[in-house]
Amino acid sequence: MSRVFQLTFTSVDFVGRPSRNRRIIRGRVSMNAMAAGQARSGRFIALEGLRGLAAVGVLLSHALFAVEPGIFKTMYPLAQAAWPEIGWPAQLLTFPPFSMLINGSFAVCVFFVLSGFVLTKSFADTGNASVLVSRAIRRIPRLGIPIAASIVFAGTIFAMGLMRNLEVAPLTGSIWLTWYYPSSITAATIAKEALYESLFLGKNKLNSPLWTMSIELVGSYLAFMFAFAARWFTFALVTVFAAALSFAVHIAYLPFALSFGVGVLLTRVSPAKWPHKAKIAIFLAALYLGGFSNNILYEPIIKLSPIDFNPLKDAMHCVGATFLVASVLALPSLQRAFSSYFFPLLGRLSFAVYLLHFPILCSLGCFVYLWTIQWGHAIAASSTVLIVLVTTIIAAVPFQRLVDVKSMEIAKRVDQYLRGFLRKTAEA
Repeated sequence: MSRVFQLTFTSVDFVGRPSRNRRIIRGRVSMNAMAAGQARSGRFIALEGLRGLAAVGVLLSHALFAVEPGIFKTMYPLAQAAWPEIGWPAQLLTFPPFSMLINGSFAVCVFFVLSGFVLTKSFADTGNASVLVSRAIRRIPRLGIPIAASIVFAGTIFAMGLMRNLEVAPLTGSIWLTWYYPSSITAATIAKEALYESLFLGKNKLNSPLWTMSIELVGSYLAFMFAFAARWFTFALVTVFAAALSFAVHIAYLPFALSFGVGVLLTRVSPAKWPHKAKIAIFLAALYLGGFSNNILYEPIIKLSPIDFNPLKDAMHCVGATFLVASVLALPSLQRAFSSYFFPLLGRLSFAVYLLHFPILCSLGCFVYLWTIQWGHAIAASSTVLIVLVTTIIAAVPFQRLVDVKSMEIAKRVDQYLRGFLRKTAEA
């Protein structure tokens, strides 16, 4: 029996005598509150597990794009003019639900929806605006420090001459792999991306996944504005504002901006109360839309759409990500799954995995491919993906402890200092 329940259960009535009815009622209320708190905790652990799976999805997407680019012909048809042929085992990965698991674009949308939800959930529950202020202050150091560390990590590997992606690209036919680590990179390039270009401008010469970081930063502040405004205005009005702002900044970012807004919306609804059939339908739709591509299975949507394929693809991935997050919030079975086994660990390591996997792929991963290609492409490709996955998870453990956790501590100190300074200034 918890301490909270014991204290409440021994309450007394106004004349100083224990009241049996009052004890029972308060005891039940406390137990209900405890159960609700445990349910909320379970949902957050499950969402963290989902974030971990999404990070692994990005890793697999990049690793496969490096060694088996033909898998992504229907997903990114304009990425290169010619695509290498793939065998039937690889062709299976182009169909849902397998395509969802290796779809980096979909995984990024999951990140954005999760950010909108997690960053504003406390405010939705309490209405305490100081929560939003605190998280807004912390956001830049929280993101910026790990980003800078990953760029220094990649820059060090590059400076040591250990990148092998340009040697592997002609062997696998991956044009995408030739975009990174050219000889023109200098110490100034590394310094600028580490200090401000990656976080604020989305530059990613040193680390491909960092193109999302400027969207994550701006989207976080959009989420704070959504959450604050939605308490007084209809969510539709806030969404229109977000769309207008996104158009003003960059038309291609519209689905991503709305993903943060939808994440905020999920804090104000209760998917767990939806009809069971609706929950299952949403989950199945998430599996379908999460792998959206130019595949024959999606032709009805593509033919009916008035917009081009690329923006349609981003929009469908964001819708699928919304459905998947809502499904985890709604279905206890998914909550148990993502709260069990290795998913919570992957969740804790997710940011580190996201930041470290690409330089590891282009160095150690490509070295393994060059070493094993003598035994055939299938063995070389499989070995590369496996080595990159295992090595990244191992490297993510110290990175999470030494960089990721420290960035949260530093962000907290910055928050305390700035708020204390503003408080003293206001009192002066």
